[in-house]
Amino acid sequence: MGRFEPELNQSTSKKQKIELDAGDRISYLSDDVLVSILSCLPIKVAATTSLLSRRWRMVWTFVPRLEFDGSSTLLKIRNRTYGSMRTDKFIDSEKVRFINMVNHFVELYPLPCIEEFRVCFDLNRSHKPDIDKWVKFVFEKKAKRVELDFARLIGLYPLKRSLYTLCPLSLGLPSSIPLTSLVLKWVDVSDQVLDNFLSNSPFLECLCVQRSRTLVHVRVAGPSLHLKSLEISRCPNLRSLQLHATNLLTLKYFGPQIEIPFENVPNLTTLSIGDYLYPPPACKLGRILTFFPQLQKLALYIDDVKGVRRKRREFPLMSQLKQMELCVSASDWILDSLLFLSYWMNACPSLHRFALDLMWESPRGGRKMEKGRRIVHHSLKEVEITGFVAEIVDTELCMFLMESAIALEKIVLNPNPLRRKGGPFENKDINPNRALTARMRAQHLKFKYNLGDKLVIM
Repeated sequence: MGRFEPELNQSTSKKQKIELDAGDRISYLSDDVLVSILSCLPIKVAATTSLLSRRWRMVWTFVPRLEFDGSSTLLKIRNRTYGSMRTDKFIDSEKVRFINMVNHFVELYPLPCIEEFRVCFDLNRSHKPDIDKWVKFVFEKKAKRVELDFARLIGLYPLKRSLYTLCPLSLGLPSSIPLTSLVLKWVDVSDQVLDNFLSNSPFLECLCVQRSRTLVHVRVAGPSLHLKSLEISRCPNLRSLQLHATNLLTLKYFGPQIEIPFENVPNLTTLSIGDYLYPPPACKLGRILTFFPQLQKLALYIDDVKGVRRKRREFPLMSQLKQMELCVSASDWILDSLLFLSYWMNACPSLHRFALDLMWESPRGGRKMEKGRRIVHHSLKEVEITGFVAEIVDTELCMFLMESAIALEKIVLNPNPLRRKGGPFENKDINPNRALTARMRAQHLKFKYNLGDKLVIM
C-alpha cells in the first residue's frame, strides 16, 4: 500500500471492535486484502462500503482502478422512453449525475498513482471542461491504462455530433508518460497528438482509436516502439497508415481503402480487416494475406462474395492459422454459394475454429443443393454459424463441414446474427417464424449426421 500503509494499518480501537460484531470476519482482514476484494467491484459499488463502519470508511479510496461505465443506464432510459418527449430530459439529467459522480471520485482519490482509468458514457465537446479535468488527473496520477469511450446512443443524436478533442499538451501535461494501454472511442485526436503518445510512451503496448474524424496520416513506426496491439477503426478522413512495428502482434483495421505497408509488421499473429462500412477489396485479399504466413487468427468482412469466389485459388497457404472468423453480407443477389470456402479450408490445415456470421437481407433459394470439394480436414474442431436460416446456401456449407471435419467436437447454429450478441435484443429472434424453421432443419441435420451433443442449436 506504499506510504499510506501505516495510516491504514493502525491497531483496531476498542470502539471499532465493538462495531465489528462476531459475524463480521471480513472487516478483520488486512487492508491489502480488502482493497483486492473491492478492486473486483464497480467503483460505485466499492464506494458504498464506506457506509458499513469506520473500518471501511476510506478503504475504497485505495482501489487502484477507477472504472465508470454508465452506458447500460442510458440504454435502459432509451428503451423505456424512446420516442417520447421525455427522453432528452432523462438523458441530460443522467449526464449531469454521471459527470458529478466522476468529479467526486477524482477529487477524493488520495493515491499518487493509478493503474487504470476508464470512462464509458455518451459525452461530447460540450463536456470539455470536465473531461479535461479527468485527463489531467489521469496523467498526473501516472495511469498505465486509459480508456475514454464516448459512444453515441443510436437514435438519440445525429451522426455529425461534435466530439471531444483530446489535446493533452494544452493542459500542460508531462511529455513522458508510463502508459501501457490507450483506448479512444468517439474522441477526436490529431496526427500530432497520436504521434506524441507513441513517441513519449516507451511502455505502450496497446493502442485503439475509433471514430476519430481528425486522423488523416497515421504513422506507427520507430525502433524503440513496443506496441503489440493496434486498432484503427472507422476514422472516415484517414488517408494513410504507415506501419513499421516489428513487435506488433495484433492489427485491426476498419477504414477507407488505403495502401498499407503490411510487409513492415513481420510478426503479426492476429489480423482483423474490414467491416460493413469499409469492406476490404476482394481483389487484394490474396495479396494482403501473403505477407502473413505465420498468422494464427484471421477475421474478415466479405461484401463482394462473387469477387472473392473468382479469386478463391489465390488464397495463400496459411499453415499456422488456427482461427478464422468471417462476416458475410448475404444479400439475395450476391450470395448464391459459400462452397468456395472449401479452398480456404484446404489452405489452412491447422485450422481449429471456424466462425461465420451471415448478415441476410433476404435468403435465396430456388436451386438444387450442391456438394463441396471432397477434402478431409484433420484439425477443425469448433464451428459456429450465426445468422443461420437453413436455406440452400448455409445448409450445404454445414453439410460440407460436417462431412469434411473428421475431428469436429462442436458446431453451433444460431438463427440470430452476431451483431445482436451482448445487446438488449440478443435473445429475441429477428424473424420468429424463420428462426423456428431454421431450428427444425438444424435438428434434421443433427439426426442425419448423428451429431448428438456436438450440435448446439441456439
